[in-house]
Amino acid sequence: MQRYHITHEDDRWVLKEEGDRRVLVEATTKEEIISETRDYMKLRTGSVKIHTQDGRIEEERTYPRDQDPRETCG
Repeated sequence: MQRYHITHEDDRWVLKEEGDRRVLVEATTKEEIISETRDYMKLRTGSVKIHTQDGRIEEERTYPRDQDPRETCG
């Protein structure tokens, strides 16, 4: 499973694959980057860690959403 991070850089929010410096998606607001990331991940399987503006991990989402371990029984 691929791992991605949403972080704040230079007055913009970006999505990058873990270990890669290339920006895959960028937006001006956190709400926009989350929405655009959802679209980007529609055909991908992976884990996205969403960071706060100061860099702390706020949330982690698994795509597709039905693969999220919190959604499974057991």
